[in-house]
Amino acid sequence: MEIELKYAVKDEEVIKKILHDPYLESIKDKDTEEELEMHAVYFDTEDRRLFREGIAFRVRKEGSKLIATLKWNGSSDEGMHKREEINVPVDDESKLTIPDIQIFDQSEMCQVLVDLVGKRTLVPLMDIYFVRRQVRIDTGRSISELSIDVGKIICGENTAPISEMEIELYSGDEEDMIALGQRISAKYDLLAEDRSKYKRGLDLI
Repeated sequence: MEIELKYAVKDEEVIKKILHDPYLESIKDKDTEEELEMHAVYFDTEDRRLFREGIAFRVRKEGSKLIATLKWNGSSDEGMHKREEINVPVDDESKLTIPDIQIFDQSEMCQVLVDLVGKRTLVPLMDIYFVRRQVRIDTGRSISELSIDVGKIICGENTAPISEMEIELYSGDEEDMIALGQRISAKYDLLAEDRSKYKRGLDLI
């Protein structure tokens, strides 16, 4: 299960302050600091069969890597997002334009996709481009990844900006991760974001 906090960030000045926050500097693993260019494409059938079942299918280029992701059973409340998730490495960049549900053939969710999609064609719903700056955070009670994403969502002729902070729990105490999020959001006046990038993209369609 993926568990993460998501906050809207006002501007680049606030982003710089977060990235150089003294407390975060004291608990981050500097060896894990990384900046990646991301390009994600979300797919569904023309009649949105996956969306209607609460399933999101994405193929995303993360720097030099290509990852196919399936998310389902999602919920969000006050910036806290929880959902089931499968990530599968992909070695064929054509999957960014021609998706294949058999990517997930090692999961029982593959049959769910087969039953839903059948012989229907999967079409791209949106492209999402952003730069992610990320680092591993270890409070002693939890290990999380803190990331700052800046970019845009594109659905046809409609676009929406991305400027957000995410804290994803890797291991340890969920309440500790929440406390970390509250500490940072209160200090920098961040607003909880209940909409995923995917949901914000759907709102553009």
